[in-house]
Amino acid sequence: MRTQIIGAVRERLQDRGLDAYIACTPSNVFYTTGFQSFFLMQWWRMLGTVLAVIPADPTQPPALVVSDFEAVQAREESGFEDVRPFRVWVELRDARDLADPSATAAPGSRPAQYDTAEQDALLRSVLADRGLLSARIGTDLRYVPYDTVRRVAAFAPRLTWEDMTDDLYGLRSVKYDFEIERLRRATELSEAGMSFAVRDLRPGLTALDLRHRYQQGVLAAAMADPRYAGYSDQWMLPAVGPSTGTGAAPGTGPVLADGALIKFDCGVTLGGYRGDGGRTFAFRTVRPAARRLHDVLLGAHREARSVIRPGVTAREVFQAAQRHIRAGGYPSFTRGHYGHSVGIDTFHEEPPYLSADEERPLLPGMVLAVETPSYSSDTGAIMIEDLLLVTDDGHEVLHRLPHELTVVG
Repeated sequence: MRTQIIGAVRERLQDRGLDAYIACTPSNVFYTTGFQSFFLMQWWRMLGTVLAVIPADPTQPPALVVSDFEAVQAREESGFEDVRPFRVWVELRDARDLADPSATAAPGSRPAQYDTAEQDALLRSVLADRGLLSARIGTDLRYVPYDTVRRVAAFAPRLTWEDMTDDLYGLRSVKYDFEIERLRRATELSEAGMSFAVRDLRPGLTALDLRHRYQQGVLAAAMADPRYAGYSDQWMLPAVGPSTGTGAAPGTGPVLADGALIKFDCGVTLGGYRGDGGRTFAFRTVRPAARRLHDVLLGAHREARSVIRPGVTAREVFQAAQRHIRAGGYPSFTRGHYGHSVGIDTFHEEPPYLSADEERPLLPGMVLAVETPSYSSDTGAIMIEDLLLVTDDGHEVLHRLPHELTVVG
């Protein structure tokens, strides 16, 4: 059981005078329980089909409401004793039971997908057992489906919802050691993919080709090293030459030629944690305009890194990067943020953002993606991005590839 995380959630509940927290999003179910519902919540996008209930009272045990298809896994991975399954459409009985005439199931005994009334009854029983049917409940209200709110109101009309979206993002922004280790290994694996992708390049390759090369490099490294056993997927936004596209569509965009920039913005998921980072390479030669812009962006990246330590506000990091770029010959350059937290959301960017209006101070244990990109179709797209761990007295850069504009091919 994720005792430390559950303890931190309970402390936040008590500070806010709330009686319990119900995790509804895939990210927060995973954060509080260690269980990922790939089958229903992440693959099928059925939000609200897995719910984790954490009472503020430490004498009251947490609980999970989950499909019977995932119940055994949920109990093992969460360590929760109270796991209440509802039926889904999948037949789960052993073959010998299916062959027993006396055990023949009645027609319609399993729903076409799942029965919301059955799920509601389970959640109601969890809340009733803990005296929470008229409680003040915190949840991920910003993302909770309206249908879930409506159904709960029907069986618990005196229950009051409170939004805890920002509270959970705040807790998640400071990482525990096991989270840092997963992001560290995810970074290593992503760099293996980038390094593989730029080997033996030839003219005519597209951004999609670079995406496939990156995927191939990540997979080869993951299969070769047991430290990457938790690898599950990767994402990649490549660009080649004078393009700011994502490299997702075949047969579109420019192809690799002398002087073209190759931009990587990419990461892998390892143990449920999504990394982020990027580098830019030049094919065979570097054009002066691209060199000039990259040098300024690299200087801005160094300035941003130089101020990262506990107590510095996110806003100060933003100012350091933007000030350098504008003073370096690009006075109209503007950007909404120069980085963000990372972790377990489906999209890798999480709050807090290194933006102009973010006053929160940096704290030890935060892992931030610090980036100074440019999406210019004349020079080509540029990305310089690292994951940085905020330490007690400064920071540690998790990425190891050189930041300089490296010529390949």
